[in-house]
Amino acid sequence: MTSTASLVDFASALETVEEWLTEYISASHPEIGRTGPICPFVAPSRKNRTMEIRLRLAGHAPTLELIEEIARSSLREYELTTWQGRNPMLRAMVVALPDLRSEDTGLLDQAHARVKDAFVAQGLMIGQFHENCDVTAARNPQFAVSKAPLPLFAIRAIALHDVFFLSERPHWFQQYRERFGKFFGPGSTVMDPLLVEHYQEAEQAYGGPPP
Repeated sequence: MTSTASLVDFASALETVEEWLTEYISASHPEIGRTGPICPFVAPSRKNRTMEIRLRLAGHAPTLELIEEIARSSLREYELTTWQGRNPMLRAMVVALPDLRSEDTGLLDQAHARVKDAFVAQGLMIGQFHENCDVTAARNPQFAVSKAPLPLFAIRAIALHDVFFLSERPHWFQQYRERFGKFFGPGSTVMDPLLVEHYQEAEQAYGGPPP
């Protein structure tokens, strides 16, 4: 009997991820709503040798529980990795599931919703990307930005612009505010008015600035 693993061309999968990182994620896009690459951290992360790519198999009958465990085990792997680069803000991990079928990619969305709390609590972001993903750009809700040729999770440190993604729930915003709140105080150094607007709205919604 032919195994699932034997049906996956791992070299081709890695090449596909690398090409996606270079030609899409690290490139600018006319619909992103701002200048610069879709993700400004990928190119510096790769340059500083702090980008790790992992391949995981979902098997012929993937379940939500399995995809969730792949995500949670990736969090543990991220925390245990011996990173080559020294800058922790540039540490990133891409976990691709090359055998996950198109009709099963919704499991990534569901698993993402289940595990985001655990990642944010550790100062990390996790995003899901796949061909059917309908997550839109923060500055352009008409642009489905999280498309990828292979189903995958992307993990990285929380960054300044993540107020867009962490203002929906108070415990997410608290993690963000502990790291970046000082940049929004008197004499704010944040030049982007949209970031400031999101931050101030969340702060007001969740009880105002910390004492």
